[in-house]
Amino acid sequence: MQKGEEALITGANGFTGSFLAKELLKRGIKVRCLVRSTANLRWLKGLDVNVVNGEITKRESLRGLLSGISYVFHCAGAKQGRDWDDFANVNVHGTGNLIETALAEAPGLKKFVYISSMAAMGPSCGSKPSREDSVCNPLTFYGTSKLKGEEEVLKKKNLLPVIILRPPAIYGPRDEDMLAMFKAVKFRVKPFFGLREKYLNLCYVDDLIQGCILAAQVPVKSGSIYIVADEDIHSWEEVYREMSLALNIKALKLKIPVGLILTSAFISELVAKGHGKSTIFTRQKVREMSGNWACDISKAKAELGFKPEFGIKKGIPLTAKWYIENGWL
Repeated sequence: MQKGEEALITGANGFTGSFLAKELLKRGIKVRCLVRSTANLRWLKGLDVNVVNGEITKRESLRGLLSGISYVFHCAGAKQGRDWDDFANVNVHGTGNLIETALAEAPGLKKFVYISSMAAMGPSCGSKPSREDSVCNPLTFYGTSKLKGEEEVLKKKNLLPVIILRPPAIYGPRDEDMLAMFKAVKFRVKPFFGLREKYLNLCYVDDLIQGCILAAQVPVKSGSIYIVADEDIHSWEEVYREMSLALNIKALKLKIPVGLILTSAFISELVAKGHGKSTIFTRQKVREMSGNWACDISKAKAELGFKPEFGIKKGIPLTAKWYIENGWL
């Protein structure tokens, strides 16, 4: 990547996209941000970016978007919805619209980087890590839609240089998903879903950004897929221990039977449906959270030169510090 080149980030106002925008600007890359007209731009405040209103679900709103663009980082995605169509509209059809627009308007594009998810693969088998060539068996509409989004991108791999990144759960300052776990610990509870120990890798946001930059810079085969995460496989016990240390709180372990959580999720779905809204706390999500998410990052290390810098002993305290300083905890 060279100074003066321009990159497009979809979902640039979100957690990952806003961190990526800041890093690209530091490197002298111009940043064009595709956001919806109703989007909250708080995380882009003060950044010298070109904000363009549009929606990947509406092909006509993308016209002219990629003119002069050298790199595309597709971070936008639907994480919750009322039904399959809500996920497919954004994660599948929207991704298809974007890659088709890239082909039509930016034939000289240097790299199209799609931020997918390990949810597209489904859980690992215990502490045995998943690899990029593992059989994909997503458990949720979200995971299935991200997998099909990958397929939309891969259809063009012989026409455009495309790379897919699959991070596990991403966390760091400003993350709202992992916040619930920190809040539980603050109230002196360490909730465990199910009665057996679960294993996982995590991905601190700065490491994901490193993966994005490498994916754009390193000359690898178009259509390559990489898992990017921290170095070590953790148990949830280890993760909660680091949270407890970061907050200086002793919390009690609480094992919650999956059946009880599924019942609660079913009620959550009914309430959301009654109000015509969606909820992230669904039975599908419970099954996903009850699984193992261990992974092997050796391919990203070997081919991209990916070197994660933030294990949980470093990343969790930094995240907790930000939550506290900004009144989130």
